[in-house]
Amino acid sequence: MIRVRFVLAVPRERGAAKLPIMVSSPGRILADHATLWVEPGTPCCSLGEKGLALGVLFDKASGQPVVQTEGLFDPTAAPEDMARYLLTEFWGAFAAILIEPKGRTCWVLVDPSGLLPLYRCNRSDHTFYTTDPALVGAGPSYSDIASHLLRPELRHRRTCLAGCDEVPPGSMVRMDRPHYAPHQVWRPEAHFPAGPAPRFDDAAAELRGLSTTVMGSWSRLLGRIGVAASGGVDSSLVCAALFNADASFDCITVATSDRSGDERQSAASVARQFGVKCLDREFDPTRFDPCEPASRGLPRPARRAFLNVFDRLLDNARVELGADVVVDGNNGDNLFCYLHSAAPIVDRLRAEGVSAGVAETMFDMCRITDCSLPTMIAATGRRLVRRGARDHWPPDRRLLADDVSHAGCAPLTPWLDEGARKCSGKRDHLRLLMHAQNHLHGVTGSLRRFSPLASQPLVEFCLGVPTWLWASGGRNRALARAAFADQLPAAVLARTSKAGPDSFIRMAFAHNRARIRERLLDGLLASHGLLDRAGVDRALHVDEFKDDLIVDRILDILEAENWARSWTR
Repeated sequence: MIRVRFVLAVPRERGAAKLPIMVSSPGRILADHATLWVEPGTPCCSLGEKGLALGVLFDKASGQPVVQTEGLFDPTAAPEDMARYLLTEFWGAFAAILIEPKGRTCWVLVDPSGLLPLYRCNRSDHTFYTTDPALVGAGPSYSDIASHLLRPELRHRRTCLAGCDEVPPGSMVRMDRPHYAPHQVWRPEAHFPAGPAPRFDDAAAELRGLSTTVMGSWSRLLGRIGVAASGGVDSSLVCAALFNADASFDCITVATSDRSGDERQSAASVARQFGVKCLDREFDPTRFDPCEPASRGLPRPARRAFLNVFDRLLDNARVELGADVVVDGNNGDNLFCYLHSAAPIVDRLRAEGVSAGVAETMFDMCRITDCSLPTMIAATGRRLVRRGARDHWPPDRRLLADDVSHAGCAPLTPWLDEGARKCSGKRDHLRLLMHAQNHLHGVTGSLRRFSPLASQPLVEFCLGVPTWLWASGGRNRALARAAFADQLPAAVLARTSKAGPDSFIRMAFAHNRARIRERLLDGLLASHGLLDRAGVDRALHVDEFKDDLIVDRILDILEAENWARSWTR
């Protein structure tokens, strides 16, 4: 498994006009000039006199890894031109230090995938750019924790660590201007549909080839792979693409003890199709530790509290298989435009006018949403006359103190503020991609996990597909199903839903009520005035199987509490 870990330090008064000086340890990072520490094993790619890329770069044409790009840049090229060239000709998971002509200053660029999150931490004497805020010393910001809990599914530009924000994917920042807004270089609207819609079969074939190339590229660097397989569309597509890329992989599935979260049969059928192993593991509620943060080391408490149990089960199976990494299908529903609205109908109507195709999409969306034709017609009309868009991240004030504010809720990516037509389906597609940002596994964490469906070529392709093609035939994610239809079991291709670990989560909560109560009512969030203590106390007495939404909310707050404690030790 590749791991990218570094810290770049820039003195606040002096700035930087050339490549930073390399140092041998993070403890030597503070100096009167820009310095850079890179953990041994971190991939680096020389950009010649124009800079340095840290992380993984693949050539967009060949899919091969790139180790140097010397001679490709015009010596007089401005940093933005270099950035655009990098994001057009290459992809991967990387950050690049780019030098202006004549050595005036340096910029930092982050690739668009989100697979290498980069954080900017401001201190009194230095600004740090790092993949790991623990390297520069940090503590929790309770106002930002409150903002996170108000909108836990939105990845905010500000992290929950004091003085630390995230550089948006696809943007660049000037190293000596730490308070300047990032400049967006990669824009999703540049990849929106243009011209006539492609034929469905052609788009499916292109998705198949591109998925195979992407999975093949990653597999050559990640090593032997264990796929976290659910038997659903997304992880099955990952398996098929790996198989077509001649990658070495096996499957792992994790199930609940009851049928509600047991996908072993479906996952095993996918593994048999490709002649690989499928190990299964079972959730055990007694293994859940309510005092252990699932987001340890991360700058936000964004992971679900129960995931520690899931992580250990996957890693146990990974070791048994002799795999180097576990890859997942995270981001699949979002990438493959799983919409439950009239948006594809309106998009097709605007593209084609009144046509038989619009009527076809109308019926497709009725089947996907399981609603009547009159209901869908009414929804289409409302969408056509809507002015502006609703708040896709309305604040969730449950169990929070009355005076918790909305400050600091700017999204990491400003995609909904620009580019997409207010009521278009592509705006909804972008919203789906933004919802997935907190759930990706990249190349910077301590887990041996990876989410390849966030790769830039796949995102750009999927953004370019008209929304109605994803709903063809009344099946959600239709192109993803069709891409490998000749290789996947028919039962998997026909599935429209899958099970989850809900029963395990409820039992884990029930077994630990007393410890959770003590943890929250006597904890850091309560002492900093973030919680409605009486409301939390009442919520801890709910029936976990009848009031599952409040259980999820309690566990999100528990994760924030445990995360805050992990950063104050």
